[in-house]
Amino acid sequence: MTFSSVAIYFAEANRYFNAELSNHFRSIDEGSSSAVALILALSFAYGVLHALGPGHGKALVAGYVLANPSKKIHVFQLGFLIAIVHALSALLVTLVAHYLIQVSAMKLFRSVNPPLFQISGAFIVLLSFWLLYEVWQSRKISKERVKPHKSRFGVVLLAGIVPCPGVITLCFFAITLGHMEIGIIAALFMSLGMGLSISLAGLLVHAFQKSRLVVTQPRWFWVLRLLGVLCVMALGIFFLLNPVSSRAF
Repeated sequence: MTFSSVAIYFAEANRYFNAELSNHFRSIDEGSSSAVALILALSFAYGVLHALGPGHGKALVAGYVLANPSKKIHVFQLGFLIAIVHALSALLVTLVAHYLIQVSAMKLFRSVNPPLFQISGAFIVLLSFWLLYEVWQSRKISKERVKPHKSRFGVVLLAGIVPCPGVITLCFFAITLGHMEIGIIAALFMSLGMGLSISLAGLLVHAFQKSRLVVTQPRWFWVLRLLGVLCVMALGIFFLLNPVSSRAF
């Protein structure tokens, strides 16, 4: 399967979820008792699928976990917090667009997203230099003594600050149809779905770090940490030089 066919598949899936969510929001006014439950279930599934596509959230988490080994609980914390901040930033864009400046949320999104990507990319590059310093300092330390670093909260902010287009679309439907409260709750359910997919990407890297090959070879462990730093640095440089208006998470 080619990259273009994968992109087409995810685009079609996004259109399907958008259409279904729009229909169920309209069903609320028709007295449907199951509409809200279906909206929340679809929002969660939408979040899972949305985050499974090509995007920066999983790449940043995978690179960071590879560079800075963490406990499983910290991997889940990282994934879900990134998704929640990602959704909240989109919710803020939508509410500002609707209540303060009365322009289309997607129009505002296309205006603010490129500079946010560049700002995020610049700080990710700075974070990668800090991680590089830490990896270099710990090049003679065994795996067992490496501890999770508080810099993961910086990763949460840097990855999540870029608004999620899926959440903007979802909330725009809800506000337009007069169901803002349900839209906000649905956005949180979508963020939980995204958090699950992002966390799974981090857990795959975590499982690889626990493999016998890595555990029994401290030098390989350090090399993998260095590779993770380079991945984070490359991702930041890419954002800095390619501030596209929208991309999958």
